[in-house]
Amino acid sequence: MKTSKLFATVLVIVLALCLLVGCGSSGSGSAAETKAETHDKPIIDINGGAACKMAYIPMGAGQEDFPVILKGMQEAIALYPNITLDTYDAGFNPSNQIDLMNECITQGVNVIFLNAMDATALNSTIAEAEETGIVVITINNGASGAHTAHIQNTTYDAGYDAAKYIAGITGKTGAKTVILDVPAELKLACLMGQGFEDYSKETGAFEILEDYAQTITSIEVGYQAASEVLTKYKDIDVLYCVNDNTAIGAAQAIDAAGREKAGIIIWGYSGTPGALDAIAQNKITGTSYSDPFYEGYAAMVSAMNFVQLGVVGAKLGNDFYANVMLPTKNVTADNVLETIRSAHWDMSAYNY
Repeated sequence: MKTSKLFATVLVIVLALCLLVGCGSSGSGSAAETKAETHDKPIIDINGGAACKMAYIPMGAGQEDFPVILKGMQEAIALYPNITLDTYDAGFNPSNQIDLMNECITQGVNVIFLNAMDATALNSTIAEAEETGIVVITINNGASGAHTAHIQNTTYDAGYDAAKYIAGITGKTGAKTVILDVPAELKLACLMGQGFEDYSKETGAFEILEDYAQTITSIEVGYQAASEVLTKYKDIDVLYCVNDNTAIGAAQAIDAAGREKAGIIIWGYSGTPGALDAIAQNKITGTSYSDPFYEGYAAMVSAMNFVQLGVVGAKLGNDFYANVMLPTKNVTADNVLETIRSAHWDMSAYNY
């Protein structure tokens, strides 16, 4: 199963790059094509043994999926001793991410992988890096400005598909729902809530009582947010959470409020170890799952190809970047054990 998933991931990247090369060589004379032809290309022959320096700047070293994404990256370059990959800790601070990016620019790295804390605040620094020929690839949380590529588990489709699944188990129309959403500055990149709302508008399956924007997505903040809405709304059928930690916190809040028997559906996003265990223990209903290992692997394969081609987003026009969305699947009690067995997460703490 892992092999087929990996092949599918690589195939997506190859297709994206084939489209990219085709756009640059069609001879139609567009502004993007002209721009690509008139710049010096920072081609690095990785396969020929040329040194290539890369940097990964996550939101913070404590980011739960950081080691799994990193593992995917490292496996992708296992046969390339000429590629070095350094990691940095931004401490969940967008200003620190800007400082670290500037440091990488000064060091002359060839590739920067970035999990952006803010969808707009990093744009000017990203543009500066790209103008110097650095390939900038965002992972998971992207940036709205042009850069070379963005790799992410699907967000909008995940929310839409989750809504469709949940509608099938509520047994009613207009199920009273609260969306525990991302902060406003991340909504450009994280569209789970929007996908859920759009399905609701199309079908009338849910009555959205509130779209609650959290400051950050954590168990503690999820607990606080869910506690507030449980106090505010005495009749809730669904808590749709755009993050697994939020979903876990929401489950704890429901227990603390003595409403564990109310049958409130809790749904998350990502498929972290804690969420998979919570599904197995019937504490939350489900999550939109995608193994972050493949995000890291896909991002690295993409980076190597862009470096080999000598292409950065800044050379293809200001409105360009390749957007590769990896699929998610609905995980519930029916398939959670199968998912746990195939995951790259370390599940040892949960005795699976």
